[in-house]
Amino acid sequence: MLQTETKSSLYASKLIQQTNYSALSSLPKTYIRQVQAEGDIFMAAPQKCANIWKEFRRNDFTQVQISYKTALQVFDACKDDIQSMLKINSGKDFFDLFDQDNDGYLNEDEQILVFSIIKEKMQQVANLLLQIQQYVPFKQLMKSIRTLEQNICEYQDVLRQKIYKSEIATYKEIGLEKLDDFYEKYYNNFQNFEQQKQLRLQTQIIQQQEEMNQLEEKLSKNTEFLKVKPKRKLKDLQTQEKLVSLDERVEEAMDFRRELKNMEKQEQERVASEQQKRIERQKEELERKHQKQNDQLKAKLSEQEHKLIIQLKKEYNVLLKQIGLHSNEIERIQSSAMQSAIRKGDKEGELKRMKERTRIQNFIIGEAKSILTSPRVQQQTATTYEETSSSSPRQTLTASKNERATHDIKILIHKQNYTQFYIKKKYGADLPVNYQPEPYKVQGDNHERIEKILSVKKKNPHDILPSLTELYDNDMKEQNFGNTQKSEQELIKERLKKKQYILEKLEESTR
Repeated sequence: MLQTETKSSLYASKLIQQTNYSALSSLPKTYIRQVQAEGDIFMAAPQKCANIWKEFRRNDFTQVQISYKTALQVFDACKDDIQSMLKINSGKDFFDLFDQDNDGYLNEDEQILVFSIIKEKMQQVANLLLQIQQYVPFKQLMKSIRTLEQNICEYQDVLRQKIYKSEIATYKEIGLEKLDDFYEKYYNNFQNFEQQKQLRLQTQIIQQQEEMNQLEEKLSKNTEFLKVKPKRKLKDLQTQEKLVSLDERVEEAMDFRRELKNMEKQEQERVASEQQKRIERQKEELERKHQKQNDQLKAKLSEQEHKLIIQLKKEYNVLLKQIGLHSNEIERIQSSAMQSAIRKGDKEGELKRMKERTRIQNFIIGEAKSILTSPRVQQQTATTYEETSSSSPRQTLTASKNERATHDIKILIHKQNYTQFYIKKKYGADLPVNYQPEPYKVQGDNHERIEKILSVKKKNPHDILPSLTELYDNDMKEQNFGNTQKSEQELIKERLKKKQYILEKLEESTR
């Protein structure tokens, strides 16, 4: 079986060079039966590939790339189909062959690669059927190839849509992250403003209290009582009393004394009342001054808070526009890439076959012309074929069927003659020094624009590993972060609290 597969290229070249029936009759019947058997196997390839695809999707619980364990489960579920089409006997070989980037996962492009390689093997068998003049099986197999191409186009579209949905979800998450950062920023701004407000109010109250204490201390001094003087008449009466008493006019002196006694009492009450009124008046003036200062400070703080709310509302409206700014652009790029991939899947395979047919036709016409001009070419070809077939070591051909099949698949992958859709895109990664643009970037589908937009996505703080130097203090003792690190629920509650506070401030601005 494997020997006929290895010599298929030799038989094919002989049939191309010799188009008469003698060339077909010279082929071993076992080789012809083997090619026909391969054709029968690949007739049902679309249905077998559909079963493999269903297993991929059934085991893909988390809607992510296919892991090694999942790939083994898929291989065990479709072992007969994979062995009959790819000649691979173990799940490990299956995974190692198609894990091109060696990251331990089969990404979207590598999953499609499985079906693309099966289609390339079908194309090889179809060419062999054509060369051995099995036209009916050849036509049926080509129909299966075109059916598989349509299925592959649908498969890649499903995977591409899954990536695009995740990109849209990531873009929405970026918008929510920006909103959370905005809420946190202005929540901190308002908290700082409240602290500054309370600090300024307390500072002013302390200053006013000091001024009031200074005023009371000033009013309590004796010099303040001298500022309210008694009436001039009281001094004159006291002088007259002294003069009358010197002349021994007792009765007049007693009259002055009675009058002075009443007047002194009244004047004392008047002076005390004036002094009290003066103290109260100064205190009231100071209180009015303090009240005016408080009103001015509150008005100034209220104005600052109002300006902060206006700035909050302005930046909030700008942020809402920025969040949805690139959504239409992302959808446009995704739609363009999706349509381009569908066109590529529908037409590229047929175009390659037309190109190959044209090449073979030109080769056959050229060989026919050379045979007409030089009849010895046919004999030389036969001699060359005999020498080549006899020089092939049998031990190498029959050494290991699995190794040979693996080698053939590696050659098909290396040639990259299959249709490549470039589904999986990696964004946010640092470019290496020897970076070369990927083919999908050369084609210009503008997906790198989406990569730049999504590159600002933040990582979950619980997913970020701390630095090794942060785990130990200066004395090389392990630090305990378990009590200081907040849980996810606590972070969510804190974000909701800040969001509710800012929304209330926005509602106040609309009143």
